[in-house]
Amino acid sequence: MDAGSPRRPSARQHYWDTLRAALMLLGIPYHSALAFQAGGWIVATHQHSPVLDYVAETIHLFRMPAFFLVAGYFAALSLTKYPPAGWFRARLARLGIPFLASLVTIIPVLNIGCELSNFAPAAALDSWRHLSVTSGGYWVRHLWFIIVLLYLCGATALAAQIWPRLRAAVLPERIDRWTARRPLAALLLLGVAVGLFEAVTIELFYSAHLNTTLPQEILRLDDLLGALPWFVLGLILQRGPRTLAAMGERRAGVAVLAVAATALALVLYGHSWPPLYRFVGAISAMLVTQVILSVARQSFDRASPVTDRLVRGSFVVYLFHVPVIVWLALIADGIGLPPAIGFVLVASGTLATTLAIAALVERSPVLSLLYSGTRSVARPRARRDAMTAVPAE
Repeated sequence: MDAGSPRRPSARQHYWDTLRAALMLLGIPYHSALAFQAGGWIVATHQHSPVLDYVAETIHLFRMPAFFLVAGYFAALSLTKYPPAGWFRARLARLGIPFLASLVTIIPVLNIGCELSNFAPAAALDSWRHLSVTSGGYWVRHLWFIIVLLYLCGATALAAQIWPRLRAAVLPERIDRWTARRPLAALLLLGVAVGLFEAVTIELFYSAHLNTTLPQEILRLDDLLGALPWFVLGLILQRGPRTLAAMGERRAGVAVLAVAATALALVLYGHSWPPLYRFVGAISAMLVTQVILSVARQSFDRASPVTDRLVRGSFVVYLFHVPVIVWLALIADGIGLPPAIGFVLVASGTLATTLAIAALVERSPVLSLLYSGTRSVARPRARRDAMTAVPAE
């Protein structure tokens, strides 16, 4: 990237906030589908549907890649306004405090629910105690994204501290113009590049058996490898105004290819060499991300009380949604509901419950600090958004 003043719109682009919240909220249908998938999940249910396997995998293909791209976009935007060290300290508080609070309040409730789905109460408690002191992954659960996001934010802040010119760097004019004129070609090239990176690096990581150690269960370095290229793309996208504008336009050809690539990935799902699946999945994710980015820009680039409320509460919703899903799935399974009905009721019940929790957290300075990482619920919005907004999972 070249150095200079970032060529970026001065007006607030609301669709990025909406996209961030939507990706985070998609964790509800994703994990609700996992609760009833045929392959099993952390909560054991007796009512399964193979269809829900594909519902979950379809969401999974693009959700986290798009999330980390959005995270990179917000990181690049924030570094044009704030010193790297101060920005990272704000991120550390915004993410670290809720992470620690969730480890001691949310995760234990989640885990005991999982154990009760497998064992009688006494045996469930014994298993909970044993795994709590022997399994790193047992504590991380869905909070892994916070660990990975802190890696990426820390590395970005460090790079900007060492090379201050990065704070004002922009995408070279020639590249910016080329990608804006040929967005489909750019998307396919990037999809292939990211797919090769993920297929090779993650496979080497697993081949070396680095994923089987207790520290890795906590450090989540394989997830870092999967997130890294998307975060970097978000950083670059924020510094390329023509490319950003082009990626925000609806394109029928991209949408058709996105559907085809996703269909191919789902055909390969569970029946192919893992690196091949990661490769095809990355191309699918690249195309789908452009589609949802364009939909967000065309339909949600305006202030709205409803979307603003969802944006404010989406992080809290994410923190609490998995334990709520686990307990509601236990209830649905105990009643014997068909999986499709159970999925709908669990997902809708989780959305309502977690939105209520988010509203409660927002009204309490103490709860806001613990689960939003903010010292006061009345902080000025502009500063809160720029320095501490969480770019969704």
